[in-house]
Amino acid sequence: MANVSPFRAYRYSKKKVKLDNVIVQPYDKITPDLQNQYYDRDPFNAVRIILGKEEKGDNQLNNKYTRGSAFFYHWTQSGIFMRDAKPAFYAYNQEYWVEGKKLVRKGFIGLCEVEPFGKTVKAHEKTLDAPKADRLNLMRATHTTQGQIFMLYSDVKCAVNKILEKEIETRKPDMQLKDDYGEIHKLWIVDNPKAISGIQAAMKDKKLFIADGHHRYETGVNYYNEMKSLGVQKIGHENIQNLMMTFVNIDEPGLTVLATHRLVHSLKSFNRSEFFKKLDKYFSIEEFPHKDGGEQQARKRLYAGMGKDADTSHLFGLYLKGDKNYFLLRLKDDSAIKKLVKGRHSDVYKKLDVTILHFLILDKFLGIGEKELKEQSNVKYARHRDKAIETVNKENIQMAFLMNPTKVEEVKNVADKNERMPQKSTDFYPKLLSGLTINRYNLNKE
Repeated sequence: MANVSPFRAYRYSKKKVKLDNVIVQPYDKITPDLQNQYYDRDPFNAVRIILGKEEKGDNQLNNKYTRGSAFFYHWTQSGIFMRDAKPAFYAYNQEYWVEGKKLVRKGFIGLCEVEPFGKTVKAHEKTLDAPKADRLNLMRATHTTQGQIFMLYSDVKCAVNKILEKEIETRKPDMQLKDDYGEIHKLWIVDNPKAISGIQAAMKDKKLFIADGHHRYETGVNYYNEMKSLGVQKIGHENIQNLMMTFVNIDEPGLTVLATHRLVHSLKSFNRSEFFKKLDKYFSIEEFPHKDGGEQQARKRLYAGMGKDADTSHLFGLYLKGDKNYFLLRLKDDSAIKKLVKGRHSDVYKKLDVTILHFLILDKFLGIGEKELKEQSNVKYARHRDKAIETVNKENIQMAFLMNPTKVEEVKNVADKNERMPQKSTDFYPKLLSGLTINRYNLNKE
């Protein structure tokens, strides 16, 4: 059961700041360069709370987490952040463009009781300890959440979105801004008690699938358990068990998953000839020479080949540093992978493109196993295909594996079996922005 609740969010005052200058990407998408841009963009930019800079002389009492807490306190006292008067859900629509096509992803922000994975909440990706420790330290310092957990649910009748649309159809957004990629984000306050009750009733029987935010969700569980062990009681909607999330209906149009490509580096004994012999055993290999119409034309032909049979075949693009060819790898036989995947996994899991790449090519052929992937000692990641190829040419990268996106239905099916995909299996686009709404936990009665 998904027990969702409205809450009184802290939001930026439009009288004090320009929203475009203060709202940020999720913490794990903020590169050092983007962090610097955010710091320079506005003195009240949310990055100072969400992902503050480390400073010389930092210690247990003065560090990026304690500074984040101080920023939140001072900005609430000075009216930079204002708390909404009544508990509300927040309709959150994102207008964006993919390959020239405009799409709208509709959702709503609210609170939901956290629980261990398995019953109501399903995860599909593995997590790392370091990001969870980082997020927990921030929660301990601020007792707030500023970033969103991206939750999918299935609602064929679209009952929730019908309620939301009725509430917002004649109103201008309460918040609207453009993000770093030019995508438009709109938010409406929905505090009508009847609408709130309708949304809660419609969500009651739903299973939830984490699209993005696995580290943040597990951190929310850890924070709740820690506060509970310290004797903190559950008080009001904003209690220690309720975590802020954005809920999106998987049955509505507007969901986009992008591929995350793998860049392989630092292999000490790579032999190109031996590698292709191993590939040839399991894959048919189609070659796209640069000389046939030039490099750009060869690249276009590779991309077209990857997309042509993506629904029925397991396809990978391959580019090696210094090579004058692109290669399209097509798995010859699905049954081969079933014997190679270690551990107990479902057929759905074994047939994922990312599973085939990780278990067969990276692990079996190149010696990049789970340990190396976890430590990121041999693999980097890139969102865009062109960017992946350019990175191979410019940096100390040996090869790039280009992938087709994981399908939304695959995410749901794997999560429903309580299995976890490898990291970076999905990239839901656009990201849910951080700092739009902030939830402060009730630790004492007010």
